[in-house]
Amino acid sequence: MFNLFKKQKKDLVQIESDYREISNRTSWHLPPNLGWLECKLSYEEISHLWKCVNHSKEKNLPSFKENLAGNISHSYELNDIDDYIFKNTLCPLVKIYSNCFLNDPMKRSLNNFLPTDKEKFNLRLEKYWVNYQKQYEFNPLHQHGGCYSFVIWLKIPIEFEDQNKGNITNTPLRSAFEFLFIDSIGTPSTYTYRLGKGFEGTMLFFPSNLQHQVHPFYDCDEERISISGNLMNVVK
Repeated sequence: MFNLFKKQKKDLVQIESDYREISNRTSWHLPPNLGWLECKLSYEEISHLWKCVNHSKEKNLPSFKENLAGNISHSYELNDIDDYIFKNTLCPLVKIYSNCFLNDPMKRSLNNFLPTDKEKFNLRLEKYWVNYQKQYEFNPLHQHGGCYSFVIWLKIPIEFEDQNKGNITNTPLRSAFEFLFIDSIGTPSTYTYRLGKGFEGTMLFFPSNLQHQVHPFYDCDEERISISGNLMNVVK
C-alpha cells in the first residue's frame, strides 16, 4: 500500500538524471593564486651546474652565508658561466610560469611604474649560490628577494622513508622541503616534498616571496648539495 508520508527512494537513473541537469546549470570558480613549477633538468643542464660548482671551488668564490637565513655550514657564490642556465632554463620557465598563473610576479613587481618606465628594466639572475648542508642543519621559514626564485637539488645522500623509520609523530619531516601558504579560505597550508635521490636534478621555480623551509636529516656524514638563485628586475 502506498504511504504518502514515507520518503520515497530515487532510483539510480533518476539520481543520474538530476545530477546531469544540475551540473549543466552550475559553474565552478577557482580564485587566481600563485603556485610553482617543478622541472626535471636535462643532462646538459645538470652538467653545467656541476661545472659552476667546481668553478666556484677553483676560484675560491666568496661565502654567501651572511645573505641567507639558513643554519648551514657552507654556502658559496656561483657564476652562471656564459649565462647558460639563465638563457636556456630560467627564461623559458619565466614564460611557462606566466602562461600557467595569472598573477605574474614579474609584472606585479612593476605595477607602480609608468608604462614608459617599465621598459627600463630587465629580468636578470642577480643572486646565485650553492649550499652544502650537513646532517642536523636546516633552513628556517623564510622567503627570498626578487621576482622569481628557484632551488635545485644536485645531491641527496638519504631517502625520506629511511630517515623517518621509527620517527613516532603524525608529521614526519626529516629530510623534507616545504612550501607554506594561505589557501583561499584563510587556512595556513603546506606542501611537502619528501626528499630522496629521486629528486636529484629537480628544480622548483616559484615566486620569491613564497615562504619555504628545509628540515634537517640525520645519521649521514655526506652533504646534501643544492643550488638556489633569485631573478630580479634591474635597470638596463
